[in-house]
Amino acid sequence: MLVEGDTEERFAKELLKPHFEQKGIFIIPRNLKGVGNYKAIHHEIKILLKDSNAISVTTMLDLYRIPSDFPGFKDLQKDLHFRKKVEKLEILFAEDIDNSKFLPYLQLHEFEALLFSDVSHFKKIPNIGNKISEFEKIISSKEPEEINDLPNTSPANRIKKIFSFYDKKLHGIIIAKSIGLDKMREKCPHFHSWIESIESLTSQKL
Repeated sequence: MLVEGDTEERFAKELLKPHFEQKGIFIIPRNLKGVGNYKAIHHEIKILLKDSNAISVTTMLDLYRIPSDFPGFKDLQKDLHFRKKVEKLEILFAEDIDNSKFLPYLQLHEFEALLFSDVSHFKKIPNIGNKISEFEKIISSKEPEEINDLPNTSPANRIKKIFSFYDKKLHGIIIAKSIGLDKMREKCPHFHSWIESIESLTSQKL
């Protein structure tokens, strides 16, 4: 599993890994340490696909601030619905890699969207006080995956506006573990579909 950074690596190890191990699937996260350009992503995926022991290679990369040289990105319609946008990019991603073992996944719109699956768990952040209601306002009229990718309104930036001391690597994982995968899958359909696709690898192996 090629992941974007340290937080995603911890998420994979501490939430995804135990879940999949119960189903006989063993994931090994590989940390990109930041996404600079698509060439680097392509290079890493091609290396991972050479591992004959791997049933599949997948990704966990943010749609927000995706590299401008990503396949199909420059040709995307600006008014295209976010689900259609991410599905189209994943299709073009798969076509570019051109390997049946490859399972592309782009996170709508970034990791922090998953934390909006249940904002009551933001109380896990010390000294957050009565700010939970502000997070509730954000999510009251939309799904977590709908929180968009504009610089001032992306999931992480919305959190930082309310809680300026938010630390993704520290607080992000604490909140995520408190929420749990079940709630995230319930509230985030695109994320849920990805988890299902990985779960189906057991039947493919058999």
